[in-house]
Amino acid sequence: MTGWEKDMKIVDVTEENKEEYEGLIDELTLNNIGREYCRGIAGSNEDSDDLDAAIFWELKNKDDVAGARSEILYVLAPDEDDGDEILTAYNIRTGYDKVARSFFEFPELGSQEQRALKRKGFEIREGESRDIYVTVRDLASLKFVRKKPPSYIRSLSEITPRQFKAGLMASVLHGRYGLQEDLPFLPMSWYDPDISSCVITDEKINGLLLVHEISRGLFRVELLFAMQPDANYNLLDMMRFSIRAAAKYRSEDDRVLLRRHTQAAESLVGKLFPGKQGEEVIIGEKVH
Repeated sequence: MTGWEKDMKIVDVTEENKEEYEGLIDELTLNNIGREYCRGIAGSNEDSDDLDAAIFWELKNKDDVAGARSEILYVLAPDEDDGDEILTAYNIRTGYDKVARSFFEFPELGSQEQRALKRKGFEIREGESRDIYVTVRDLASLKFVRKKPPSYIRSLSEITPRQFKAGLMASVLHGRYGLQEDLPFLPMSWYDPDISSCVITDEKINGLLLVHEISRGLFRVELLFAMQPDANYNLLDMMRFSIRAAAKYRSEDDRVLLRRHTQAAESLVGKLFPGKQGEEVIIGEKVH
């Protein structure tokens, strides 16, 4: 603490109270509250009704014997004392979940927030984003998309919720969660029904390509999975189907986020768009 000590009230942001923070915290961050592994806390000083500090995060690899990871999705710490208090509360809460490592990647981050995070042990640097953005036009121009996919590749709009859930569980049983740790809990409606696709064999799903609309005109590929036999062929055919559907049903200027979160994902993106680089971002990491 510096100077006199403030008394900050820190509360957990939940589905029940998150509407109190509408307009103070961005909508995409608030929309994550209520999901299985997403957390958030907010702080206000007794002499103020304003939001003075906040931090939101998502737990990853929660059952890993080496410890869970926490990806910080949002941080507000414009004051030194408030920043120290909210980050201390964050450390306590992530301790309950046995978090071994915290990390973040932001396109920009205020100087006060950077100082607060550094005081709490974060190493911060500038670097290339793990994400790249391409347009539907870019995807539709890829040569392999010209080949028409077979009839057993279908959109999510053509299958039942029961088939979808069974396909999700097959992916989870193979250890494939894609970008979302809470994949088994996400509803079918989380994904775009027209441009997400699947492989159907004997009325069962043997592969999934799931796309989520983050915001209007911005989509993210969240899962690409196929089972043997013919997994590689089916992956290509699902990509063909989804890209052709995006070209048909969405604007060619709509953007698609491709995250290079694994070596396999990085290799695939590199083959599709050789030389394509991510934007410069601010990256932070801390070992607990």
